Amino acid sequence: MLPQTDQPAELTLEDRKCGFGIVSDIQTNLEFFSPEKQGLLKSLLGRPPLQTSIVSPSGFFRIHYDATGSNRPSYVSNWTVEQNVAEVAKALDSVYRFEVTYLGFLSPPSDGTAGGDDKYDVYIQNQGGGVYGYTEWESKVGSVNWISFMVLDNDYVGYYTTSLNGMRVTAAHEFHHGIQLGNYSVFNENFPYRNDDAFFYELTSTSMEEFVYDDVNDYYAYMNSYFNNTDLAFPKQNGYNLAIWNIFIRENFDFGILKRQWEMIPSITAILAINQSLNERGTSFPRELNRFGIWTYFTGFRKIPGKYFEEGENYPLITPTFTIQFPSPPPDMKSAPTANNFVKYNISANSDTLVVIVTNADAFSANDNPNQLFNFHYILYSDPNTGERELTGNYSSTFSTSNSTFWSVSEVLNNILIREDSLKLPSSGSIEYAYPNPFYYSRGYLTGSLIFFKFKSCLAISLG
Repeated sequence: MLPQTDQPAELTLEDRKCGFGIVSDIQTNLEFFSPEKQGLLKSLLGRPPLQTSIVSPSGFFRIHYDATGSNRPSYVSNWTVEQNVAEVAKALDSVYRFEVTYLGFLSPPSDGTAGGDDKYDVYIQNQGGGVYGYTEWESKVGSVNWISFMVLDNDYVGYYTTSLNGMRVTAAHEFHHGIQLGNYSVFNENFPYRNDDAFFYELTSTSMEEFVYDDVNDYYAYMNSYFNNTDLAFPKQNGYNLAIWNIFIRENFDFGILKRQWEMIPSITAILAINQSLNERGTSFPRELNRFGIWTYFTGFRKIPGKYFEEGENYPLITPTFTIQFPSPPPDMKSAPTANNFVKYNISANSDTLVVIVTNADAFSANDNPNQLFNFHYILYSDPNTGERELTGNYSSTFSTSNSTFWSVSEVLNNILIREDSLKLPSSGSIEYAYPNPFYYSRGYLTGSLIFFKFKSCLAISLG
């Protein structure tokens, strides 16, 4: 937002993605700045004074712009200003049709006469190669409702995604911030969102780019930071790098679960909303986060046609959390809550590589303190019988932790999934019911598609 001469450091790729968090932080903490800096920041905040405006064909948006000068819209340089602005109007109406009409999110509330009338205001302003755009909240008009407006860059020169496509994905991203602020803010609070939920706001808005404009793929730019740090708790991620989580959820469930999470946000934190929404669908966070770990493993050259992420061949490869040269003993291993840990065993004797996906999906601990760590132990054996978990004819393993309720473990041997541990196997003799329930033919339990029944054995003797 500052002139480049006043910027203290080069912006990272994530910093440039969206100014929503920066603007919100400034608004929330404005009183702590010096009077001189408050004056500077106040001049940067607020609705930009632009020369003219048009209304989009749907009648929902008013688009403000300058016909001349440095703010002049120029997504396609040889087009007229009117042609460029018309593309903005078209993109905004498409975003509205998808996010509100199709997905069913509530549209942002009216701002009265701010910006000239009661339409949702979008301002086209030169961001100087800084942020793609931002959404700024203004005043509260209901228990969970805040008025906002949106700012887009005027040309998208110098960004990861440029020209019209840069404008389109930013419109999809920022308008969902307007939706989030407009109807799904924290109930009866003085600020619209919790700081700990910031990752969820950006996660959702970035995924909306892909849902609305599937062929643009700006979200590719932010994935490395997740694939290199899967052991960070969800609330510690920046959110831009987790758009693939919502893509995974959409592919395995539907858009309705994403909307359901936002309906819970006014009352509970984002990480608990994710957890509860999965429980409501008859599954669990440990099961799905571990399966997500499998999906994120099979990317790049490991992509399997017709399985996992549709665009997975374009994704990076995960960085192992721990690498062990078998049979060396494993190191002390700890996991953050709501994180996936990839434990890689290099087995020279058999020229094998085993990757163990260890999931800690304790949403409650992540909600309390996402920085805390929990011990776990995974021991690999070079035979099928020593460990509690039979893997193949050559290997078994034992996994243990103090509280297995929130954990799940899967194994991949030489890039082949050999065990998907989406259900915790009970110990022998403890089953009082048919297990697993429900049963899926497509999933392997132990060494195959098995189902267990409790019964009492008896001896039959035939007398001739």
